[in-house]
Amino acid sequence: MLSTVSKGKSTAPLPVITQLQAIYQRDAAANCVALVWPEALPEQQVIADIDNTQTRIIYCHSELAMREALVDFSEASERLVLLSKFDEIHLAKDVLARLWKNEPQRISPWKTLQQLIRVREIDPRLPKKNGRWMAEALLSRFDRYRQSISFGQVLDQDNAWRALALGYLDYDEATLDLQSLFSWSLDKEAAHLIEQLPIEVKDNLGDWLSRGLPNSNVLIKALLLNGQGDDLLSIGLACSVMYYPSIETLNRVDTAQLYSSRGVFKERFLAGENIEQRLLQQFGDEAVKAALQLLQLRGYPAINNVLAKAEQILASLDLMPAVELSTLLPGSLQRRLTHYAEALKDALKGAELAQAESALEQVKQHVFIGLDAQRESLDRAEMAMRLMRWLKQTTTRATTTSGASQTITDYIQQGGFADWARSVVWSGDVHEALNQVYQQLTEQVSAHQEQQNKNFSQHLAGVARGDALGEGVIPVEQALVQLVVPIAEQSPVLLLVLDGMSEAVYRELSEDLTRHHWLELKESGKAAEQCLLAALPSVTQVSRCSLLSGCLAEGGAKDEKKAFSAHAQLKKIASTKFPPTVFHKQDLQQLGSGALNSDVRAKLAGTEYKILAAVINAIDDQLGSSSQVSVAWSLDKVTLLRQVLEAAREAGRVVIITSDHGHVLDHDSFYHAPSSDNGERYQLSANTLSEYETAVSGARVVTANHSVVLPWAERLRYTKSKNRGYHGGGSLQELVIPLGVFVSARDVDVLAGWEEVPRSLPSWWYAQTVVAETASAYITGAETDTSPARKGKKAKKAEAAAEVMDDMFAVPASDKSINPTRPATATATNSQLEPWVDALFISPVFLQIKTRAGRTMVKDEQLRSLIELLSQHQGQVMEATMLRYLGLPKIRLRGFLAGAKKLLNVDGYPILSVERDTQTIKLNIADLKNQFEL
Repeated sequence: MLSTVSKGKSTAPLPVITQLQAIYQRDAAANCVALVWPEALPEQQVIADIDNTQTRIIYCHSELAMREALVDFSEASERLVLLSKFDEIHLAKDVLARLWKNEPQRISPWKTLQQLIRVREIDPRLPKKNGRWMAEALLSRFDRYRQSISFGQVLDQDNAWRALALGYLDYDEATLDLQSLFSWSLDKEAAHLIEQLPIEVKDNLGDWLSRGLPNSNVLIKALLLNGQGDDLLSIGLACSVMYYPSIETLNRVDTAQLYSSRGVFKERFLAGENIEQRLLQQFGDEAVKAALQLLQLRGYPAINNVLAKAEQILASLDLMPAVELSTLLPGSLQRRLTHYAEALKDALKGAELAQAESALEQVKQHVFIGLDAQRESLDRAEMAMRLMRWLKQTTTRATTTSGASQTITDYIQQGGFADWARSVVWSGDVHEALNQVYQQLTEQVSAHQEQQNKNFSQHLAGVARGDALGEGVIPVEQALVQLVVPIAEQSPVLLLVLDGMSEAVYRELSEDLTRHHWLELKESGKAAEQCLLAALPSVTQVSRCSLLSGCLAEGGAKDEKKAFSAHAQLKKIASTKFPPTVFHKQDLQQLGSGALNSDVRAKLAGTEYKILAAVINAIDDQLGSSSQVSVAWSLDKVTLLRQVLEAAREAGRVVIITSDHGHVLDHDSFYHAPSSDNGERYQLSANTLSEYETAVSGARVVTANHSVVLPWAERLRYTKSKNRGYHGGGSLQELVIPLGVFVSARDVDVLAGWEEVPRSLPSWWYAQTVVAETASAYITGAETDTSPARKGKKAKKAEAAAEVMDDMFAVPASDKSINPTRPATATATNSQLEPWVDALFISPVFLQIKTRAGRTMVKDEQLRSLIELLSQHQGQVMEATMLRYLGLPKIRLRGFLAGAKKLLNVDGYPILSVERDTQTIKLNIADLKNQFEL
């Protein structure tokens, strides 16, 4: 790299230095050079280091001074440069003979530049249009760009401006466009760099901008020259709101205020420059696009200050009410949540749900609601909407009193899901308006559940006596005979008891079991809804001991171990050497760690022990703690549970997942002083019964006199408040014990006479009706065990099925239906609203791509439905919504989307894309229209 270091009191003029650099690059032997220079130097001599060689620069006032300098010059030690006002005409021949090229050299900035950057020629339009300023500017920043830009043979306007931008603005982006400018403005001190520009460069800044920004160069120039270089992205985001399409008709801000704010904006930020509204809209769109890319690449901290500044700009312009139009600004999310809270509040007062559904959809469209930090808030908002639908549904149903069997079935099908949602919503939200409405919502849900429990209290006497309550309701003491024994006769079995698990927790866990490739089975011909019924009182020492003993009993872990291993029918199936065995908490956990005990794991993963049981206390322990942490129950949260299940999978065990009792959460409970010996939610006798209690007696009451007093209401307790939840009472939440029989996906046919349970959610769980499907449709391929020991006929069959699954992505040619729940006129109606959809299917580009794509197995009507759905939802929907709308099983999703991408993603451009983490399908409608020339 060339360097110029003055060793005198002053430096030589920059044009002199750059001219000498160019000469020395051309001819390293040029050791005595004369330059025509009209002005004297402050010092007569300057010694500089040029091209790593000491150079003496002398200004000569006369020809005699030049002769004296030449006489004193010693070629061995340094180079000599003579500056004077004389050209070759005014110098004697003996002087000219001593000079390089035998004449003084004239300094031309363009010629010097040409020599420095080593180009054959310079585009003649550059000197003609720009005069000397551009060449001098390029010369002054030569060291900053010389290593970064290859000029080729000709210096053209593009490379000249690239060099200027790099040299003066540190603009090192590959292209000049809005996205690159946004990135530059964030990473560099843009405002300072613009301020420091030489006046000639600043005056011609628009020439540079117009090369890459033919439409918006005036806008960007105005912002940069007005000192806004550091805030380009923030200003763009503010424009995305201020110039939102049709903002005047959306009633977000007064029209007069909007026009006034726009005027202030132009004066303050654009120095009064009149910019077309269309360009400001495009500027806003590009800013949103840039912010989204930064968010994806760098995370939220990278744009936090940008977003805050954008909101400050809008606030300074009195436009914060319009911020809700943005899908990116944090203030928008807060306002959308506020509107959702208002809509929920109205719905609680009797209004229709359409406004709340729409408000929730607006919340879900905000970018930040999909971030991990907002995930709980979104889950809670969706759960609240589900509870609203459930409330609307339950209030419109007949209120006739049902029998015990129907009440329990209804609780399994509906109430357990409602309790799951209620437990999520009850914990509240940081958004105050939502927090208040959530409280009102849970109060109404609790009141409904209270009435249901009051109705069920009429049947508690029958529960105590042991009356038959329906085919799917198995008394807990009969579970071994009715369930474990028949299964154990066909396959190794694990009875997995999650102490304290309620129907609500089970519903949450069962969703996670499907994701981990476990399938639920039921006996063919029998109802899917089944449960165990707790013994009374519904406490661990009674109900769990009865479950593991196979008869009504009371005791602890030792009693359970002894009774389970001595059970006559279980012993008959198991061998004497490997008897029925129960593992409790102290057995399961490896000493000194949280991992599964290695000996227990070996027994679970082997097939010698045909009948095993394991008791996991994670849920009961959490209820017994004073923790205020809300737990989302999953296999990843309860690591011991996952390890037990994986060990059971290795052995191909059938896993019966159940509990010993349920529980009620401590939601505004109140203390009731007991009259006698008591537990948390029962007492042995009472002098008088409150309106929330009932006294029952019978064979299934495991007390000394076979009688007990139980509260049927959730909130009553007989102990000081210290727990997150309680059990022992007579509510549905405590007595209905969840029950599920699960197998690994690869072992779906392990039990003869059993079939997979249709995976059905309540109709109110989603906005649209959910079609019941088996869990297999939600697993992208059966797991296969590659170990030789397990690779039998069943494993091979699973492998063969998995091979077929990847091709089962399309609706067969004979299947003309898309979704039986959709109106027959849906396509025609939507096409009238979106005429460009019709144009797509007849466009030459689409027809050509369709021919080139070959056999995709994606029918036009399916693709049309997908596009219409995405159009209705502003270009993005969740996978579950799409599956319901199209009537596709999830197993076909991957292939269906692959086929749709073949038809829509021209040249691989991501018009249709899938975000796997968020399970969201996106369609860039604007790019689709451009690509297909619609």
